Formats: sequence, C-alpha cells, structure tokens
Amino acid sequence: MKRISVFLLVLVMVLSFVGAAGSAEKGAAKEGPYIGFTIFDYTNTFVGYIRNGVNYHMKEQYPGLEFMMVNGENDQATQTERIDTMINKGVDVLAVNPVDTSAGETIVAKAKAAGIPIVFFNRMPTLEVLNSYDKAWYVGLDALYQGQLEGEMVGDAWKKDSAKFDTNKDGVLQYVLMTGAPGHSDATDRANGFYAGVKASGIPAQQLATQPANWSTAMAVEVMNSWIGKFGDKIEMVVCSNDAMALGAVEALRANGLITDKKAVPVIGVNALPETAELIKSGVMLGSILTSTYDTARAVIEISMNVANGKAADEGLEWTMKNKIVKIPEKKITVENVHEAIAGYKLAK
Repeated sequence: MKRISVFLLVLVMVLSFVGAAGSAEKGAAKEGPYIGFTIFDYTNTFVGYIRNGVNYHMKEQYPGLEFMMVNGENDQATQTERIDTMINKGVDVLAVNPVDTSAGETIVAKAKAAGIPIVFFNRMPTLEVLNSYDKAWYVGLDALYQGQLEGEMVGDAWKKDSAKFDTNKDGVLQYVLMTGAPGHSDATDRANGFYAGVKASGIPAQQLATQPANWSTAMAVEVMNSWIGKFGDKIEMVVCSNDAMALGAVEALRANGLITDKKAVPVIGVNALPETAELIKSGVMLGSILTSTYDTARAVIEISMNVANGKAADEGLEWTMKNKIVKIPEKKITVENVHEAIAGYKLAK
C-alpha cells in the first residue's frame, strides 16, 4: 500500500509539471499582443461606449486575440492595484483611462519599470508626465474646442431666432453653466472654450451662475434644482459640459415645470450620446457636441497594436498624431443632423 501511495504521489507531481509546462508553451505561442485596458468607471455612460467600442473593434479586427479589460471603479487606489495585476499577468501594452489624472506619474513609472508601452485615453496626464516616457501616448478629445463649439452653438441659435430664447425680452441671453469635476483639465478647458466661443459670436450674454456637477446626472439634478430655486424662469438656457449632466438638468427642469409639452428651457451638452437623440429631436435639448467613442476606441487599439509589434505608434493611423497626442475630431449636433450622432454610436453599443 505504501509503494502504491508513493507511486501516485510521483505521478501527480509529473502530471502537474506537464500541465505547467503546457500552460507556459500556450502563453509563448499566443496569436498576438496582449493588451490590458482599464476604464475609470464602468458605470459612466460615455466611457461605457468607449469600452463597447473596444470590445467591438477587437472582435471584428482581431478575432481570437486575447485582451484584458478591468474596472477602476472610480477609485484610483483600486485602479492602480489592477494595473499592477495586468503588468504581473504579462500584458504587452497598457491602455489606461485614469480615475485621477494626477496619478499619471505613478502609472507611467510602473509601465516604465516593466518596459511596457502605455496609451492613455479620455483623461490626459500632464504633458510633462507624457513626455517622461518615450513609450507613452494619449488619445482623446479636444476639450477646449468642444467648449468653443458649445459657445458657437449658443451664438448660432441666438442669431437665428433671438426672440425664441429671450423670454424676458431684455435683449440679453441669461444662461447657467454646469461644469465637470473641479480641477479636471477637461472641465477647465471646456468652460474656457465655451466662454471664448460665446465671446467670439458677439451675442449679448450674461452668466447667472456656474457650478461643477462632477460629470454626474444625479449631482446635476441637485445643482439645477438649486439654480431653479434661486433664479426661476430667469434662466433662458442651460449649458452643460457633458451629456450626463445635461440629462440631469432636463430631469430637474421637467420636475419644476420649466420643460413641458408647450415650452422648454433649452439645454446643451457634450458627447451627443444616444440618450440625448430624442431630446434633441423634440427641441428639449438645443444640441450637443459629437465625440466619437468608437473612433476613440479604434485609435487606442491601433496605436497599441503598432507599438506592441515594434512599429511607429502612428503607422497607418487614420488620425493625425502630434507630439504623442491624437485628438478625435468633433462636430456640432442639432436637430438638423442628429441622425449623424445616432449612426456614430451604433458600432459602440
């Protein structure tokens, strides 16, 4: 009996060794680069579409190629831990949508120590951080230009039919501006771009109030309710730095009787999400700025594949790369061309 037990123990050890060797051989024979993606928060609507775009494009263009996708859960410590896990699991490239852009230096240091290229997207670390590593790039949107387009949209609407928006007949557009997270570069740039766009349009405009709502629909409801309590029907337009906040503003305006079947305080957002299409069609929302999540996903993947395969980051890239940065083009979306926004999101659902 003792001899049989020893034999079985040896057999188990041999089989375990063979199994481990088989796994190692399988890993060595992988079909292509192993990319590790991390999204700052799966519950965020906009980056959810980028995530969907990644899944779609990887399956369409690189079927069978394994990749990793992890949720940062809107907590930088959690995301950093999961980046460590991806590095330990042997990813060839990191594609990072950071929870907090100030963590960029730490994330780059980890990638650099492991010799792994990194492609940031949607939230950009400082240029100093990006330039500190020759294998770091960024794919995103031009937040300053997005804000400028919002300002142009306001100016275009006023010039086309000022009587429609000038409800108190004082010849001046009274508006409120809801911004993103305090200290976030995109929030600052979109606001500054908006101010520049309105100023360039030359229309008479007065800002009643501005306040951050953290890119959040729920927080936007609270901020809008506060403004309605303070200004009431003096508010002639609501400008939001993203569509999630625009949806919250619409919800509050409806609840307070400022959006009905017969009237609507117009709202503007950024992203032209599918959830806003019907609101734009009905005139509740004046419009939004289309920012292609699918193109963002494609650019991140193509840069990642290039650098993982030893090519130049921008080889064959559809978009221009300047100083390690790719900016995906945007456009104004109103009732006249809302179908373009709807079509633009179909591949990222």
